Amino acid sequence: MYTPQSFMGPTYQPAFGAGTAAQPQAGMRWSAPPEVVTTKDLAYLKDSLSWELLAMKKCHHFAQECSDPQLRQALEEACRMHQRHYEMLLAHLRTDRPTSPAPGQPV
Repeated sequence: MYTPQSFMGPTYQPAFGAGTAAQPQAGMRWSAPPEVVTTKDLAYLKDSLSWELLAMKKCHHFAQECSDPQLRQALEEACRMHQRHYEMLLAHLRTDRPTSPAPGQPV
């Protein structure tokens, strides 16, 4: 059975202090968002939010159109999953974290 945790692998605990440039290795993830979010990170987050919102809307729409109760229930669960992911991304953005300037921009 698929779960987000089984797909993401073990939680990555950085070996260095917070705020360093260390990155998780492939197949691993951070246990907490970084202290500084770069403009590239923000672009990825914006894209992820858009994808999750679109997936949530599609699942909701097709659940309403579906006449099979089992399929409708599966689509509604998928809709709730995408909503949780969307809200999780928003929660990471709502923290008071400084952003790094774009390359070539004054600090």
